[in-house]
Amino acid sequence: MSPPIKSDVLAQKYINNTPPWIKPEDLKDICTSYDEVEKASPEGPANFEQAISLTGYGKFNYLLLLAILPAGWASIYGSTSMSYILPSAECDLSLTLFDKGLLNSMPFAGMIVTAFLWGFLTDNYGRKKILVWGYLSTSIISLASSFSHASWLLILFKFLNGIVISGPYAALMSYLAEVHNEKQRSRIYMWLGVFFSLGHISIPCLAWLVIPNQWNFTLFDTTIRLTSWRVFLALCAIPEICAFVTLSFFPESPRYLLSKGREAEALDVFRRIYSLNTGNDEKSYAITTVRDEDFVGKESTSFIQNFNGGWQQMKPLFKSPYVLRLILIGFIQFGGTIGSNTLRLWMPQLFSMIETYEEMHPENISGPYPSICVMLERTNSTFHNVNTYVNHTMIVEKICAPVVLNSTVYLNSMVIAVTGVIGYTLAGSLINCAGTKTIMVFCFLTAGLCCGILYWARDSNGILGISSVFVALSSIGGAAVTNVIVDNFPTSLRAMAIAMTMMLGRVGAVVGNLLFPVLFKWSCLGPFGMIGIACLICSVLVLFVPSAKSSLKNSIHINKK
Repeated sequence: MSPPIKSDVLAQKYINNTPPWIKPEDLKDICTSYDEVEKASPEGPANFEQAISLTGYGKFNYLLLLAILPAGWASIYGSTSMSYILPSAECDLSLTLFDKGLLNSMPFAGMIVTAFLWGFLTDNYGRKKILVWGYLSTSIISLASSFSHASWLLILFKFLNGIVISGPYAALMSYLAEVHNEKQRSRIYMWLGVFFSLGHISIPCLAWLVIPNQWNFTLFDTTIRLTSWRVFLALCAIPEICAFVTLSFFPESPRYLLSKGREAEALDVFRRIYSLNTGNDEKSYAITTVRDEDFVGKESTSFIQNFNGGWQQMKPLFKSPYVLRLILIGFIQFGGTIGSNTLRLWMPQLFSMIETYEEMHPENISGPYPSICVMLERTNSTFHNVNTYVNHTMIVEKICAPVVLNSTVYLNSMVIAVTGVIGYTLAGSLINCAGTKTIMVFCFLTAGLCCGILYWARDSNGILGISSVFVALSSIGGAAVTNVIVDNFPTSLRAMAIAMTMMLGRVGAVVGNLLFPVLFKWSCLGPFGMIGIACLICSVLVLFVPSAKSSLKNSIHINKK
């Protein structure tokens, strides 16, 4: 009988002493990586992939999943919370439609301003510092925004919120990739997508529980007045506080430590993860030296050298054929985000205006209502002139009559969020067989047609159904842009291409939310026409994107040259 190989011996050892949270299928990865480490070189150090694979998959990873749940929700709450308070806050802060557009767009504007700065800070000061202090700073800004006594102050706080939340979000993406091996990364990002979807569903639930209440508290001798929408904004800071607390207990990214030449600290992190996952003593970790040649030595370079090196690496992105692809895909992301992030953020306001119309016209309850534009135009202002007489002198006062906020407004938002989750699930199942471009053309084309059909919808149920389909399809089309980038750019250019297209998407969110109230003042059809046309243009632009096969051939041809 031949002697057992090392992986067989190690597997038997783990079978006899495995903690209950280790799955049998994970043993194969651990044992295989052990053999790879031994084969690499008895005297040479292991690389990052070998070291992280040997730590296994277990308690550390499950605890990290629990920690990133509030972190994922924090990103959603930071960019979406404004859309739920606009109907309630318009009387307290005398908000105009343009003010509401500013409030919806400010988080995205803040993200645009500091997108590249946070990438530099994360690479130079570490993932954990940015994560911990970033979420703490964001929670402080979110709490401070609940005490805003004027619209300009709330707009400023939301802009600052967008600036700060962009940092920990970028650091979280890097951190998750750097504490998992290659086989586990796709799994962790799938879970993050699930958490984002749950965040979209949970925020209207929280708004439903809090905002409809007629709360009115005063603090410090009426200096500060707390209403229900202010309490809601304060509660939106809870995920950020939880993310700050939970992520404080996690170590620095071992790959970042390797990039700074701190191999001993990185090895300590690998040992801690290994011990937590397997239940074994840290000293039993098989690797004694670790190094990643692709990252070591960067700590000695200056900012100018880092900038020049980065520019040399990304310079091909602005040359043929990649520059044309970048412009084309960037416009697709820009137009797709105008559609999804504009109508989605305005839907709570629009539904509250529709509910207000239906309450003002109970005589139509048994018959068909007028079109959505008629309902919105008759409820687009909450300020009404009231004539009063004092000593036979008429005084005209503007009285604010708040729009109707009932359970229907929040239930509709939850339906839209759930529809998006179902749409992403179906798209994920069909994208491999139908193809990315086919899915994108279908999504953008159908979404554009939905905007046209929305004009003829004459009841809240029909408006809800069409809006749900539109938001789901336009979001799926925008999310598929990442797949197109992977097919059209080499590995060395993908990260920068994704960063630039994401920035253009945020520009689209700002432009869409600012143009929505401006076009609405001219005509109700204006904003819906803008969104519909943007989606239809995207469906046409997708047809000009090179397919994966042609992109691969071109890349090979260029490399040969």
